[in-house]
Amino acid sequence: VAGAAGAAGADGSAAEGLEAAAAGFRQAAAQVLSAVQQHALACVREEEEAMAALMAKAVATQSARIDLRLSQLDQLCAAVRSQRSSLEHDRHVLFAERLSLERRKIIATEQLKAQFQAKQQQQQQQQQQQ
Repeated sequence: VAGAAGAAGADGSAAEGLEAAAAGFRQAAAQVLSAVQQHALACVREEEEAMAALMAKAVATQSARIDLRLSQLDQLCAAVRSQRSSLEHDRHVLFAERLSLERRKIIATEQLKAQFQAKQQQQQQQQQQQ
């Protein structure tokens, strides 16, 4: 009986040892899983920070491109305004030249009329004298 009790005690202590070992493995596994989880969370944070930095760079690049295009558009508008002003000036000059030409034409026509009338009067006087 004592042998059976000793065997039962040995079996009980072996079972307790197995349970203690299993508990130790569970605790070690939990610690490993916790460490893996912490590492994964750190990797996720780093990736999120990297993605945020890339997005910030992309936004800054697009903003710079838009600013450049707006600057180019402003320059183009200034060039168009300058050309419009130049065309308006040229239009005024052309109008003044046409007006001057028309006045000279009128003066020349009046001079020709006066010369023609003078010549006619001279011819009439010559005919009357004969």
